[in-house]
Amino acid sequence: MRDIRGEIGVTVTPFINGEKPNYEEVKKQVEELCNTEIDGIFPCSSTGEYPKLSFEDKIKMMEVVKEVNKGRKFLVAGACAVSLNEIKAYIDKAKELEYDACLICPPYYYPLKQDEVLSFYKEVCEYAGEMRIIAYNVHFFTTEIMLDTFKEMLKIPNLVGMKDSSGNLKKISHECDVARKLRPDFIIYSGTDDCLLPSLIAGVKGSMTAFGAIFPNTIKEIYKNYQNGNLEKAMEVQRSILPLLRLADSLVFPDGYKLVAKANGLDVGEISVLSNVDKAEDLYLQMKDEIRKLKS
Repeated sequence: MRDIRGEIGVTVTPFINGEKPNYEEVKKQVEELCNTEIDGIFPCSSTGEYPKLSFEDKIKMMEVVKEVNKGRKFLVAGACAVSLNEIKAYIDKAKELEYDACLICPPYYYPLKQDEVLSFYKEVCEYAGEMRIIAYNVHFFTTEIMLDTFKEMLKIPNLVGMKDSSGNLKKISHECDVARKLRPDFIIYSGTDDCLLPSLIAGVKGSMTAFGAIFPNTIKEIYKNYQNGNLEKAMEVQRSILPLLRLADSLVFPDGYKLVAKANGLDVGEISVLSNVDKAEDLYLQMKDEIRKLKS
């Protein structure tokens, strides 16, 4: 069974006329990622704007990424949906395509109680069988997974990891500590580039982030220096991406990250929800300047 720890690049979705995914550009994006030091690839993510994709488009996205990857990187399928039946359909497709894992957040829009979150993951994982499932703690889009619930989730055998995008280092530290004591093989993934190094120190074993796909080798450099015990250099690299992250976060998510990707030469298609076009044009130039500094 393939190791699914490490740096996972979260792909962006280029749209044609703000509607249909541009699969030819997706193919180019995946091919470029396969030629980097990245460990895994994750399509149909939040950054990839999966809520905008139809069921058919998500299935097609999984197929395209699989086709181009050719086994070079491990693959995590985004399998989030409001409907449990739709989630099960994504799991079925991921099995057919031999993805290495599926990432699933609690159903969104309608808030859940914590016992309902636990019941949801039990049902999903029972259905998934041999397919490995990764939970997703993303409280600004759906119900937060609280620590007591997380402890119970660790008892589910094929729930092998959790991506935490809260940016809450206190909570992440406790999650890592609980997992270390109760389930040492369990993988906590950082969902934010801003605090990757502090999260690695806290005990995360991987990351799923936008910059992991936009600047894969830079993110990998943080990993390498941390693993080699060169914390000073790791922090230097971590700090080098912070100005870009602040610029990205100054726009509504995920527009800021798509604009960074565009500034780095990626064809992201139309960025459809930009809240302030004039501001975006200025930010784009600032991003280009920061990218030049990052690569110098």
